[in-house]
Amino acid sequence: MKANYIRLAVLILILLSVRGQGYAQDKPIKLRIFTSLHTQLEEHKVEEASGYGIGAQMGFALTSKLDVKLGILHDHHYLTQQNVLDIWEWDYWEDTYIDFLPGTEPEIVNKTLNYTSTDSIYSAVFNPTQSLKELRLFTGLQYNQPITSKFVAYMGFDAGFSLFFRELKMEEQWTKRFKIDSLSTEKFDYEYNYDLLHFAPSKKGTTLFLSPFLGAKYDLSSSLDLDVGFHYVQYIKRKELAGLKLSNAAEKWFPMQSKIQIVVGLTFKY
Repeated sequence: MKANYIRLAVLILILLSVRGQGYAQDKPIKLRIFTSLHTQLEEHKVEEASGYGIGAQMGFALTSKLDVKLGILHDHHYLTQQNVLDIWEWDYWEDTYIDFLPGTEPEIVNKTLNYTSTDSIYSAVFNPTQSLKELRLFTGLQYNQPITSKFVAYMGFDAGFSLFFRELKMEEQWTKRFKIDSLSTEKFDYEYNYDLLHFAPSKKGTTLFLSPFLGAKYDLSSSLDLDVGFHYVQYIKRKELAGLKLSNAAEKWFPMQSKIQIVVGLTFKY
């Protein structure tokens, strides 16, 4: 499903670009590609959430200083959260997998992330890793104010919705011990190590966002400029807005309230 959304959004951008060629003289078109670094502003459901993003947008000049734009971007976040297994509601892990670990309880393993069998033959170390992927579709307005013949300051806001995919990967490092040498006085004299990798079902949903921004750009040529901007992103996790029903999963599973982004972009002007 995620791949279908990406293909649809890219197709829309291409069609807008092709359609806009006929209006280039009256409504100049700007194609911008950009990358970003971001981090959450305040601790919410996770202690840390930071990462990177890539995106593209089409801009259309309404006046000499005002642009309207339509874009898509993909954000990837690395999440840090204590006791993540307690909140994940992973049925396979708690109701099935733990049953194969005699002598312990899910609550103990979830917090210690370690296991040793009662006979000490088996032991394991568990390493859960969370990530969050967002596919954000947006539209917005941008006001451009020339400072010099080369430098332009800009500000504006974007609004749109985010399709999110919160994921959990579980790495396991297992040890099995053997008694091989019958003459040895040790309980075990050989260890066999092996690793396992599990993936929990993704937590998916949709949430809205607003994003004011400001920045500056430098004209490299008449058809190309380089810009750096700062974007504040505020997420709006409402179940319904203007008759549009949104995913209930956002209230429970989306881990952030807001974030700040540093964005660097290249704009091709037609």
